[in-house]
Amino acid sequence: MGRKVALVRSAQSIQAADSLPSNVERASRVHALIDAFGLNDKLDIIEPEPLDNDALTIFHSEEYIDCLFAIDSDSEYSYGSNKSDEDDEKDRQQRFGLVHDCALFEGVEEHVRYAAGGTVAAANILVDGQVQIAIHWEGGRHHSQRSKAAGFCYVNDVVLGILALQKRFSRVLYIDLDLHHGDGVQDAFLYSSRVMTLSLHHYDRGFYPNSGGEISEGRGNGAGYSVNVPLQRGTNDSSFIHVFSAVANKVLTAFDPEVIVVQCGCDGLAGDPHKIFNLTSNAFACSIKTVLGWERPALLLGGGGYSLPECARCWTRLTAIACGYDIAPEADVPEHVFLNEYAPGFDMLTDVMLIEDSNTNAYLDSIVQAVQAALPNQS
Repeated sequence: MGRKVALVRSAQSIQAADSLPSNVERASRVHALIDAFGLNDKLDIIEPEPLDNDALTIFHSEEYIDCLFAIDSDSEYSYGSNKSDEDDEKDRQQRFGLVHDCALFEGVEEHVRYAAGGTVAAANILVDGQVQIAIHWEGGRHHSQRSKAAGFCYVNDVVLGILALQKRFSRVLYIDLDLHHGDGVQDAFLYSSRVMTLSLHHYDRGFYPNSGGEISEGRGNGAGYSVNVPLQRGTNDSSFIHVFSAVANKVLTAFDPEVIVVQCGCDGLAGDPHKIFNLTSNAFACSIKTVLGWERPALLLGGGGYSLPECARCWTRLTAIACGYDIAPEADVPEHVFLNEYAPGFDMLTDVMLIEDSNTNAYLDSIVQAVQAALPNQS
């Protein structure tokens, strides 16, 4: 008998996620395709509650949350009555990272409360033992720091979810498959031996967030518990699957986690506008099959990904895998409201690019060896 699976979502949470400027209407596409394949009938649907300030400040600072939500119903920031107040407020927004890629927008409060609330709800049903696999595709905002927005991430729902999981689980393994380094989560648990972070990502000079180049970055009691796998431009399925399988199994042996959280950011797909990695959904499918094969409670989250059809294809396939079966990449996309966006093939395939994989076998083997050397000694 398969394990029980829950998908966290509601009409309100999808609408809140759709308002995020970097991923406008992505959530609607993802859940429409999940439903088109009939997966909503194969799992439990859990409707999240928006997280209140007390719950948000378990990780984030009160000053940051106050600034983040300092927007009135007319979408004008609460500057006060004079230019000095306006300048002070803009300086405060700058200090908290609420500029440029994380500028305030109408709907930011609802987005933050539901993104965090969904991940915490998913964590709580794992803590309660209601399900063995919980999914929240609107989560995975891994860049946000305690008092600063960063990289399109206004809240670090991942950290909040891990903190919720620690009510029951002593050892939490966090795996980050996003194109970008999972810096916010790593930094939050840098000194902890109860949370191990494993991030596979692209690393190069000037590439955001300009971190994750060191194989091991843990500090104090956390030495050996923050592991990075920096990969080169053009990383394809073969390289990714090879290094993930080798590294993840070593981490499993060394850390013996009681629960696993996976951030499934899919901006490494060949069809993503970044066009840096050359992955298909097979890389993510193999990785998730490996993790679920460990037969431990698992929380699957979303993350980066800026092609709406590619995200929908990938996360729908991962949802199916969580439910106990796979969707072939050659499968037709079922009839649904967004079908025309899958032209011209109308299938689940990701077309790869004709680019070289800059990772050599020697380089990948050196990473695996370095990770093995960096992991904490087994007791």
